[in-house]
Amino acid sequence: MAENKPIDDGGPAFPLPTEVSQNHFGNPDGYLGMSLRDWFAGQALAGLLANPDWSENEICHRTSDKSAVIVQVAYQAADAMLAARKEPRP
Repeated sequence: MAENKPIDDGGPAFPLPTEVSQNHFGNPDGYLGMSLRDWFAGQALAGLLANPDWSENEICHRTSDKSAVIVQVAYQAADAMLAARKEPRP
């Protein structure tokens, strides 16, 4: 049976410290916002949707749900970006 490991979401994308979030949001634990994975996926999704040729790609032609394919590719790109952040830098 495959092990269900939690998805590495990269942590919060735009966290606010507790003192700021208490003043603006009334949240005593700080404001974490969206995950870095979701932010990366959203950026990749915007790029994919901005490219009209992408939706005509062969991958999209193999399914009736093009939106699901594009979203899957966006999250694959986000996961690759998170993995790249863990690699040693020159």
